[in-house]
Amino acid sequence: MQLTSGHAEADETGVTTIFETERFKLREFRFDDLDDLAAMVSDEDQMRFYPRPKPRAEARAWISPNLSFYTKYGFGFWLIESIPASDFLGYCGIRPLARGTPDIEMGWHIKKTSWNQGIATEAASAARDLAFIRFGSPGLVALIHLDHTASRRVAEKIGMQEHEPAIIDGFPWVVYGKHPR
Repeated sequence: MQLTSGHAEADETGVTTIFETERFKLREFRFDDLDDLAAMVSDEDQMRFYPRPKPRAEARAWISPNLSFYTKYGFGFWLIESIPASDFLGYCGIRPLARGTPDIEMGWHIKKTSWNQGIATEAASAARDLAFIRFGSPGLVALIHLDHTASRRVAEKIGMQEHEPAIIDGFPWVVYGKHPR
């Protein structure tokens, strides 16, 4: 992988902000974010396009590789935090695709109370731009459940193109792709 790190520095509270808009900031996860993440990924409604809801231990295990990605690459999946309330809104970001390819995966998952507010599209647009401009990604892919129309709309709104469908771990996914302009 030939991406430059561009790793951001933590502020005086230990929070590393990657990007900020008027409504939210993308920042690195910390283990003290576990309660919010675990609540989201354990909820059946919020996980209906995933194989199953995840227990707290799996949510914790999901944070660990992101912390490693931040150190190794300067990026990973970032927590979306509201401004000024600092509420957990979900996550969005980029990471090496775990399937042994040089591709960079892009993903987003928004907390149910924040659905239909444009947060996924705004965060995904920011992550896309960071991937290409700051980190020099040659391209992005997003793996989206075939029936997840809201997430597919986000991919299309940020300029991703639908590619081939795929069956991964027994579930139907659509692969979306985007290359720099």
